[in-house]
Formats: sequence, structure tokens, C-alpha cells
Amino acid sequence: MSKSICVAFFIFVIFYMLGLGFAVDFLWLLKVIPILILGAGVLTTKPSSTRSILLLALMFSACGDLLLAFDIFIYGVGAFLLAQLSYAFMFKSYWTGIAHRWPLSVLLIGGMVTMAWLLIPSLGDLKIPVMAYLCAIGAMGLLATQSSLPIRWSVLGAILFIISDSFIAVNKFIMPIPFEAYWIMSTYYGAQFMLVTGFLAAMKQQNE
Repeated sequence: MSKSICVAFFIFVIFYMLGLGFAVDFLWLLKVIPILILGAGVLTTKPSSTRSILLLALMFSACGDLLLAFDIFIYGVGAFLLAQLSYAFMFKSYWTGIAHRWPLSVLLIGGMVTMAWLLIPSLGDLKIPVMAYLCAIGAMGLLATQSSLPIRWSVLGAILFIISDSFIAVNKFIMPIPFEAYWIMSTYYGAQFMLVTGFLAAMKQQNE
């Protein structure tokens, strides 16, 4: 991505994080602008199937952001599930096998199983959609760790996305996290930036 796109992204991330401390009526708009800026950066690249899927992932993410901002939780989860499946599909193109980075994969599986064990007693009627989402993001993470892409940036972005969603799950279903919005959104924006940066770098390398 261009330097101007990166600068604009981080400026609006800062605006949003500052807005969390105030009763800003248009905070929902500030929330989605960084993702739209990443989409604009993707649009400047050469058309390809990867670019199209990456744009879909960002579009579903933006929809999820808006739905969660207005506390429409179940549909927000659905939108982000589609985003995770989009990212998983892209990682699948770089899959090298289960033996690749297997220690990291084992740690990830252990984390997902632990999270499921902690969440299930508190989910109630949301058990099926939340478990479906957990499976989707877990699959995305495994495909990332087992891909040929370097740890920096996309793989780290996938792991950071899982951490961000874990903050959401713990805060909503297990126990309150102090300053939860800052933890959730800082890791979320970092994850999206790393994912997009990594995939665009891979696309550029393929075209050279």
C-alpha cells in the first residue's frame, strides 16, 4: 500500500480510539473508516481473484463493524464469519501442509479448544453461532500458520485477529475486561492492517 493510505489509516484509527473516551454520536462512522481506507488501498492494485476476495473480506468486516456498533450482535458475528472464511480461502492458496510450523498450529488448536471450553457454559441460545464462528476463525488461523507466507505480516495478522475476537468473547460471555474497547479495537485494526499488507505483498511478488 502507498504511504498516504497507511498514514490515513493510522490517523483515523487514532481518531476512533480517542473517540472511545467521549460520547461521540458518529463513533460508528469513525469505526468503519479505517477498514474503508484499507479497501481503497486494495483497489489501487492490479485486478486479480485475490484482490476481489480481499475486498470481500474487508466489506464483510465493515458490515460487521457497523452491526456490532449498533449492538446487532448475531448478525455482526455472521458478517465477520464471512470475513474469516474469505481470509481462510486466501490462505488456502498458500497452504503447504500440516507439518509446516506445526508447533504454532498445536498452540493455536490448544487455544481454540480452551476458548470453547470456557465459553460453552455461558453461551445459551448463542452456542451454535458462536461455536461456528470459533471454528471459522480457528480454520483461518490454521491455514495461516500452515501457509508459505512469512510470519510477517499476514500470519501475524491472523493470530492478532484471533486475539481480538478472544477479547470480545471473554468480555461478553466470561468476565468484564477493563478498557475492553481499547484492547479489542487496537488488536483488530492491527490484524486487518497486517493481513492486507501481507496479502498485497504476496500479490506483488507473484506479479514480478
